[in-house]
Amino acid sequence: MSNIPDEVAKSWAAAYQESAMRTLAVKATLIKVNAILARFGIACAALKGARLAWHAYPHPALRPMRDLDLLVSPARARDAFQALVDNGFTLSTSNTMPIDIALRERKHLPGLLDPATGTFVELHLRLFDRLDEANADALLAKPDMLLAKLDWLKLGSQQIAFLPATETLLHLVVHSAYDHRFDNGPQIFRDVAVLIESASIDWQRFWTLAREGDWVRGCHLVLRLTEHFMGPQPIEWSEGAGPIVPVEVLDNAALMMLQDSDLRQDLAVQLQLARPNSESSTKRTSLLARLRPPRHVIAAYANLHADARGVWLHYPAWLLSRLVRTLQGTVSPRQQAEVVRAIKVDSWLNPQPGSSPLPFPRS
Repeated sequence: MSNIPDEVAKSWAAAYQESAMRTLAVKATLIKVNAILARFGIACAALKGARLAWHAYPHPALRPMRDLDLLVSPARARDAFQALVDNGFTLSTSNTMPIDIALRERKHLPGLLDPATGTFVELHLRLFDRLDEANADALLAKPDMLLAKLDWLKLGSQQIAFLPATETLLHLVVHSAYDHRFDNGPQIFRDVAVLIESASIDWQRFWTLAREGDWVRGCHLVLRLTEHFMGPQPIEWSEGAGPIVPVEVLDNAALMMLQDSDLRQDLAVQLQLARPNSESSTKRTSLLARLRPPRHVIAAYANLHADARGVWLHYPAWLLSRLVRTLQGTVSPRQQAEVVRAIKVDSWLNPQPGSSPLPFPRS
């Protein structure tokens, strides 16, 4: 006999049904986008959530998806974007970023809405927002090479291209540990566990790719945390003992998964202020750059389109808001505790003197 209260059971059942309906909508959009881009000869690969939902989890409803991420060649990204627009996809009214800036500075273009299903599609021209010299030659930094070798898996009656399981696992790890600094939540542990369980991981290749990008420490940290929360995993560890992850680093990384997403930008500023090894001139330049944001950032603050007239009239209010939030952050025990955690984890992930710090979240 179940000890779950009826109200709780009913809410879970409703949430499951809602998620199942959502995955059907995302599935329809994925098949549609794949067909549109195929007509234009544009190769694409579904990333992370799509592969996990339909080819790792027992049921796709168990893997929530906010949007649909697809990798395309940087050379064809603008063409792919336009092809979707020409076929009924619409730009979000909340988007303020010009496509040229996105092509130059971001890992993906502005989201496009499929009005038939309510699903947003993000066309990625690379997997990560920022790559340092240490990992610029890694396979995961080369989208055209990734697109040359894909897994074609069935989705309904269609064949859809996905990143291979080994590359997907590394993408999950690097995305969480390096690109997001563990602020994307504990879903990563379940994702890693079901992928390892459902797919054949080429562990030798996994560790080779991890060494190429200088991501071995991040891999050990995420995989050890996965074992801690999800139980023993059939992981083939790299040759030798590998780096020993201190308990303090494990604990701090786990707590970073519970960050308030509304405070990400505030925490990024506090981290820049607190970094002990940052050269003063570099720190000053970086902080000043945050006080002189591009036009689309001010437009987003004012809920205007980037090309709207009078955008810069809202700069004083934006600046005052930013300064107030920064001052509040410096005296907030909660934010300062997060800063201490992030620096400790960052220092372990990047132990070499002069190594590049983790990238800050974008404005």
